[in-house]
Amino acid sequence: MTGQADTLAQQESAVTSASFNGCIYSISAYPQPNVTPTVYDIKLFRQPIPTCAYGYGTVTLGTSVVYEPTRSVAVNALGVAASYTQKSSLSGSAPITLSVHHVDPATLTVIRTSGLGVYLGAGNIVSENVAIAADGTTVTVTGSKTGVIFGESGSGSHYTASFPNFFTSTTPPTVTAYP
Repeated sequence: MTGQADTLAQQESAVTSASFNGCIYSISAYPQPNVTPTVYDIKLFRQPIPTCAYGYGTVTLGTSVVYEPTRSVAVNALGVAASYTQKSSLSGSAPITLSVHHVDPATLTVIRTSGLGVYLGAGNIVSENVAIAADGTTVTVTGSKTGVIFGESGSGSHYTASFPNFFTSTTPPTVTAYP
């Protein structure tokens, strides 16, 4: 039960909207209508408030089959960082993985997509929360997991994936696990 409570606490603390330059960026998951089994569309929305230079907009970042994804967003002058968990198949053995996107705040074009999963699919990325570090260029995603993420150092049921120069490079993340 402690693991479930921990996961719920992380989901509740994930930031699903952020504002920058008068625009509000929010990430949501909506079930596709009349589709069985349920498939969720993960969408990023831009909503203008009086000082926003851009109008309303939306982009679909991905989908998740059966599993309602956790999701979060952060934004600064370099771009929008959006992350979510997802399941790509109805199969019970299909793992829950992590997707992280760099989205242009003006055009809502996806510039970069990166993913993480548990090694050989032998576990799941259970939750995530994206943030932009104080340096403005490093994006970190933290959350809980079961199994070992490929290339991680340390051990435990939580992880931090650190993407250096996320908005200007395709450098892979450094992943650290901890209890």
